[in-house]
Amino acid sequence: MFCSSLRNRPEWSTAPATLLSAGQPRWQEKTLETQDLAIPLPRRGQREQPEYFRMILLSSSDLQPQGTEMARIERLYHSNGGRHVGVIFLLNEKSPKGNGTIEFMNLQARLLPNFEMQILPLFRVDQLLPTLFGFQRELVNAREATVSAPKPKAVNALLPYCSTNPPIPEHLRNILSDVCPGISGLAHAATTEDGQQMLRHWLPETGEAEDIIGFWEQEFYLD
Repeated sequence: MFCSSLRNRPEWSTAPATLLSAGQPRWQEKTLETQDLAIPLPRRGQREQPEYFRMILLSSSDLQPQGTEMARIERLYHSNGGRHVGVIFLLNEKSPKGNGTIEFMNLQARLLPNFEMQILPLFRVDQLLPTLFGFQRELVNAREATVSAPKPKAVNALLPYCSTNPPIPEHLRNILSDVCPGISGLAHAATTEDGQQMLRHWLPETGEAEDIIGFWEQEFYLD
C-alpha cells in the first residue's frame, strides 16, 4: 500500500500512477500516518499475522529545512521498535535543489550511528517499481534464511542498489565487496579513471560495470 499524500509532493507525484499500473501484487492507495509505503513481508505460517516493511520516500527537497524529515524518520523508526523500517532516497529530482548523491550520503552518515535501518538510493522515480521488487526479493531471501544467520550490515544492504539498473546480482556484489572497501570505496572507484578500469576488469558482464559507474557519475561531482 502507499500513502495518497504522494500525489501532493512534486517530486513523487507520478509514483501513485506507476504503482497502481503494476500487476501482482496489487497496490492500494490509503491514508498512512507514519510511512509513504508499506510492503507486505512473507509469512512463515498461515496463522502468522501479516507484517509490513514501512518506508519513507525522500529527496533533497524534502530535507529543506533540515530537521523536519529527521523527526519523521525518528517517528517511523520508533513506531515499530526499529524493525522493518527504511528510507528510499531519490537521487535525481525534476527540479534539483542540491546534489542528490551528496545529500544521500550525508543522510546516511546522520542516520547510521543512531538508527539501524535500510536506506536505498533511487536513481529516478520511474525506477521505483523495479527497486521495490528487487528489495522485496531480498526480504524473501532474508526470511528464508535461518534465524541464527548473522544480520547483514547496513552497508551490505545498500550495495545492491548502487546501480542504474538495480539490484546488482549477488555474485557481483561479492566481487565488489572484495575489491572495494565499503560504499565510499565503490564511489571512489566509479568516479576515477583507474577505478573505472578496475571495475570493468572485475565485472566483465555486459553493462554491469557501466551501470555502477553511471549511478555514481550522474550527480557525484567533486569540486
